[in-house]
Amino acid sequence: MQNIVAALAKKDNLERWKNVVDLEKYGQPATEFLVQALADEDRWVRYLAVDALANIGANNSVDSIISLLRDPDQDVRFAAAAALGKLGNPKAVKSLQEVLSKDNGYVKIAAEEALVKISPQGTVSPL
Repeated sequence: MQNIVAALAKKDNLERWKNVVDLEKYGQPATEFLVQALADEDRWVRYLAVDALANIGANNSVDSIISLLRDPDQDVRFAAAAALGKLGNPKAVKSLQEVLSKDNGYVKIAAEEALVKISPQGTVSPL
């Protein structure tokens, strides 16, 4: 795993996103490195890192994923909303509700779907 983390750190590596995919295969032990990747300047690294965290069930990363709901890239915001829904942590509800009133339709749909997954039936009104 250390070789993958080292390759991810090399900014001249144009395919660093592949390292994120490889890290996901390690599951929970890769959580720390995937959370660090959420701050990467490459949007595809951020996108895949947030997806990987959801896929491995990294509930301890919810706060970091919530912060990506304000990412400048709409694809990353979409992935963050979808990941929060997959993780199902109620801590994300308020931030996802804010997305419904502030973001574009693409991201709003992901936020609404996430809220439906997190909230009991009937507590989220459709767009």
